[in-house]
Amino acid sequence: MAGEGGAPTGTHAPGALRRAVELVAFVAVAGVVLYLTDIGCVFRTVTGIPCPGCGMTRAWLAALRFDFAAALAYHPLFWTVPFMIALVCVQERCGRIVRRAQLAPDDGTLAVKARHAARVRALYHPTLIVLIIALLALWIFRLINPADAGFLFGGVAPAGVPKDVIFVQEPLWLAWFR
Repeated sequence: MAGEGGAPTGTHAPGALRRAVELVAFVAVAGVVLYLTDIGCVFRTVTGIPCPGCGMTRAWLAALRFDFAAALAYHPLFWTVPFMIALVCVQERCGRIVRRAQLAPDDGTLAVKARHAARVRALYHPTLIVLIIALLALWIFRLINPADAGFLFGGVAPAGVPKDVIFVQEPLWLAWFR
């Protein structure tokens, strides 16, 4: 359905679908490049320090096997990833509602939806900041206490989880010059 001047109205599914396909393609190409070069984590390769998300992939692989104890040991905040994705999607949807209401100021129903969407959008930044602070705090804790595999479990790593899930090493790129 087209609005005034032939501009599309309603949902923006084609644009969202295009962005989703671009994101999947980017992740796939990046994954193949990292796999073929055997670099692994770019942050760790460059700095020798694990990134804030270190262990996240292993945590999700463990969670997909329903081994949640190992998943929490690999990265205790692994469960926040779908929450963060949903947060971004809700933020984008609310933004579209607010923008549509600005284009149609006479639509009372849309104005009510826009006020509600604006209140929801106001929660986006504080929620995102809390999640980022939690991720950084965990990262700092793990850097201070590198053998933290079992810190959630009384200092004992769950069966099958390496005792040293995260550790600092020499940057891998230094080996390229030897």
